[in-house]
Amino acid sequence: MGKLKCFEIILAGNKSVFHPGEKVCGKVVVDLKGDMKMRSLRIFMRGVAKVHWTESRSTGSRLGSYTEHYNAEVEYFFKRQVLFGGEVSEGRDTLTEGRHEFSFSFDLQMGGIATSFEGKHGSIRYWLKAEMDKPWSFNHKTKKAFTVISPIDINKAEYQLCVESSIEKTLCCWMCTSGPISMTARSDRRGYCPGESIAISAEFENHSSRTMIPMATLYQTQAFFSNGKSRVRRTKFTVLTGLPVAPQSHGSWDSQLLKIPAVSPSIINCCVMKVDYYIKVALHIPGAYNLTLHLPIVIGTVPFRQGPTRYTSTRFFNETFTDYQNRTTLPVPPPYRETITPPPPFDGKLPHFTDYQNRTTLPVPPPYRETITPPPPFDELWSQNRTTLPVPPPYRETITPPPPFDDPPTYHESVGGAVRLDDEDDDDDENTCNMGDLTYTPMYNYVYNYRPPPTYTEEDPHPISLCDVPRRLPRNIDR
Repeated sequence: MGKLKCFEIILAGNKSVFHPGEKVCGKVVVDLKGDMKMRSLRIFMRGVAKVHWTESRSTGSRLGSYTEHYNAEVEYFFKRQVLFGGEVSEGRDTLTEGRHEFSFSFDLQMGGIATSFEGKHGSIRYWLKAEMDKPWSFNHKTKKAFTVISPIDINKAEYQLCVESSIEKTLCCWMCTSGPISMTARSDRRGYCPGESIAISAEFENHSSRTMIPMATLYQTQAFFSNGKSRVRRTKFTVLTGLPVAPQSHGSWDSQLLKIPAVSPSIINCCVMKVDYYIKVALHIPGAYNLTLHLPIVIGTVPFRQGPTRYTSTRFFNETFTDYQNRTTLPVPPPYRETITPPPPFDGKLPHFTDYQNRTTLPVPPPYRETITPPPPFDELWSQNRTTLPVPPPYRETITPPPPFDDPPTYHESVGGAVRLDDEDDDDDENTCNMGDLTYTPMYNYVYNYRPPPTYTEEDPHPISLCDVPRRLPRNIDR
């Protein structure tokens, strides 16, 4: 490499996994044996989803066949920074001998980007590339790929529901028909994380004359899209095999565990590819097609939390207000009543005529007045009869905390292994000056030391024996 001893990209804290909205920062290290002239030192950050596959087509003539290519690409972002020099290509600057470090920082957007993925016919890839623009010479380049994980929280209610399916068929051989063969299977949840185990319960009914073997397999489906066409690839991972089901008998699984390796999360937010998962439960039937059913699942990034029930503000308010209504009620004041003062009693004696004559004025009876006795003041009545009412607590989100889950997320290398970082923008000439690690292995969330939740049964695993129950002696027997 001549004067260039070291040219590499180092991420802050050696971090290799990022989430939408985080900063991607680090430094570019350049170590020179002598002074070097260059126009600029730049760094790029790019995120791209690419799809490519080929199909062989026949021309229908003697010319034979031809190969048709299908391509699709989505660029999530393309950002750049100038670390040394300038934007003008005519300018030349000299970087002196020795070790130099140039810091950089990029912001990942909050939404609209998919999880890193490496598939058979496509990839979703994010990387950094630093480039020395040298006049009249090959440009020096170095790359550093990193993993982006778009969050999928499997603790949401939609991922906590179990998935169940049933299927049945009858075997026929010429004019003979066997009894029905049926199968019902279900998973304990719909959402899981790599490292966890899927608890599968199943019932097998074999009314035929053949011995059958039940199996469960975890499959990944990769779908690629381009120009209205699609290409699907299925990959098989872990397999679970059960005990044989004899003829005319019944078999069952009670929460058999199927381990999930370090696979990519489900990808549903990319327009050129899609990644799904399902469990294939099958009964292997000798000499006939297997009886199979599929249980679709979602692989997420936030591990399952085994915690108490969550209480939302609406539920908390409803419970509190109902209790508040059932407590002490306000006292009702007495009704208003009209009190009228009656006239003086009549003694039955009429006055003599002369008395009327001797009087200048006749006695005027007192006027009728309505005397309304007002009720006692409401404040006084309230202070005498009331009891202290409880004040409802303020409305707030009350969540019963789950078990401690403060540990940072753990990651594991993808089961797909390392891939090359070659792109069409790289120079294929053997004299090109590409440096750095050109291999990359995606890292995904992984749950170590996973413990499945305890299974629930309505039957008492430790029933009380009748021999343990003391019997009451008859009354006519002396004790």
